[in-house]
Amino acid sequence: MFEVIVYGLIWCFAIYGILVMIQEILRNNTYKKIEENVKLIVTVKNVENGIENYIRELSFGRNFYNNLVIIDLDSEDDTLCILKEMEKENLNLKILNRADGAEYLKREVS
Repeated sequence: MFEVIVYGLIWCFAIYGILVMIQEILRNNTYKKIEENVKLIVTVKNVENGIENYIRELSFGRNFYNNLVIIDLDSEDDTLCILKEMEKENLNLKILNRADGAEYLKREVS
């Protein structure tokens, strides 16, 4: 009788482990598909003092760089220059000016 209970528990734990493993596989694949379709769009204007740190902190430990679109709203300071320098670092940022940003948003929303 004791053996039946032990084997029953072992089978229960084995089946539970398999179900948890299948659930994790499905969850990971689903989140990867969602992340590929999510874009983070940030509009900026005259923020040269903090824009580089903001973007680096925003992306720290995450892979937002591939999905980060920054639209400069005609900054009068060096914001656009700083963003272009970050773009040269091969961070895969998409930097757009106001006109290109408006066109990009129209294309992505529709």
